[in-house]
Amino acid sequence: MLRLIFAVWLVTVSLFGSAATHVAKANALFGKDVTATHLGGQFEMTDQNGKRRQLSDFRGKVVVIFFGYTRCPDVCPTTLSRMSQVLSLLGPQADKTQVLWVTVDPERDTTEILHNYVPAFNPAFIALRGSQKETEALARKFDVGYTLLPYQGTVLVDHSAEGYLIDTTGKTRVKLPYDMTAEQIAADIRRFLPHD
Repeated sequence: MLRLIFAVWLVTVSLFGSAATHVAKANALFGKDVTATHLGGQFEMTDQNGKRRQLSDFRGKVVVIFFGYTRCPDVCPTTLSRMSQVLSLLGPQADKTQVLWVTVDPERDTTEILHNYVPAFNPAFIALRGSQKETEALARKFDVGYTLLPYQGTVLVDHSAEGYLIDTTGKTRVKLPYDMTAEQIAADIRRFLPHD
């Protein structure tokens, strides 16, 4: 009888543990949870149409923000293409999501260039540019590194490739590594979308 009780207990614990692990995995983020950090915060920059924008303009939407430059040969076009896939995966929920792309090279990435570049990936995307001082301040808020190095008559640019997910209240919640898939990013966004 003692063996039977032990066997029932062992099966119960095993099933409960398996269910708890499944629930934990179902609630896990694909990106890195940065809720406890002080990353992000309010900012103001100019969009590709010359309009001043603030983070608070997008309250009620999940914001995904990336940093880059228009002459980037690989990371930026890949990221913007992936984010266009993400919006497709979100379907009607894409209207509750805003992709922001901030240039780290405002001297060369003029408003006109941004107007033609970023919306080519998706017309809902917004490109942002600021003065060098505004760009540096915003990059610091997100702990984004970038370097502009003059070289043989041109400028070489190196920048962090990750993005950040900001919830509907303006709090930075998730760091999105460059190697995340569109499906993973969409899943993380859905976690923070308002449920009707």
